[in-house]
Amino acid sequence: MDRFMNEMSKMLAELKEKQKNANNQLMKLPHGSISTVKRGNAICFFHMQCVEGRRVRKSINKNPEMIKALARKKYLHRELNLISDNIAVIEKAIHQYKSCSTDDVLEKIPEAIRNYCFDTDPAGWGKEPYEKSDHMPEKKLHTTSRGLKVRSKSEVLIAEKLYEHHVQFRYEQVLRLGEIRLVPDFTVLADDGRIIYWEHCGMTGSEEYMKRHKWKTALYEKADIVPWKNLIITYDDEYGNISMNIVESEIKCKIKVGFYDAG
Repeated sequence: MDRFMNEMSKMLAELKEKQKNANNQLMKLPHGSISTVKRGNAICFFHMQCVEGRRVRKSINKNPEMIKALARKKYLHRELNLISDNIAVIEKAIHQYKSCSTDDVLEKIPEAIRNYCFDTDPAGWGKEPYEKSDHMPEKKLHTTSRGLKVRSKSEVLIAEKLYEHHVQFRYEQVLRLGEIRLVPDFTVLADDGRIIYWEHCGMTGSEEYMKRHKWKTALYEKADIVPWKNLIITYDDEYGNISMNIVESEIKCKIKVGFYDAG
């Protein structure tokens, strides 16, 4: 989901909430409506109601609370009309909108030529605008040689290897799987045009961290994002060290030349 869809969905949710609140207010207001008549320099206020099939008009000049309530009711009706119109417009726009984000365009390009649609690093797909995670930016305490802020020394090492092999990637790009929002550590464009997600599991000694890691990989699997196809998972050991031989192997075997044929 690109920025336009995010904004439209957010606006739609806000309008529906506003619609709900307006309807709740209307339920508490008096029956009937307000009308006014100008007599000389004075404005006369009337409460209009339908009683036994007849329209009845009652002066409320001496009842300011009723005037306020009925005026508020008229306002809410006008507001609801506009809200309903805008909801219809936005729902139609969402239904008809075709995303032109880089990833959505790439899906319509044959995999064999996707990577040729961009220049090599440092330009190209990896530098295109994308939705970035805004989760706890203050935790990004480590910096790569190209100025990218990441959360761990191991992620620095992975990024440096990706630079070394001229692999285009995005750090913490938001991935939406239906209603679920995930943030892979690295989203990589392989040489053959496939999108590969790379998760690095650093705190292997933390039970809570590993529990969340298993939950996340289960969600990936439900979305057909799996290690034998389009997911790389690397781990720190119990001392917080990463094997750069494994990182190098993952890049050479799964990103630079494609996955091995399981058949």
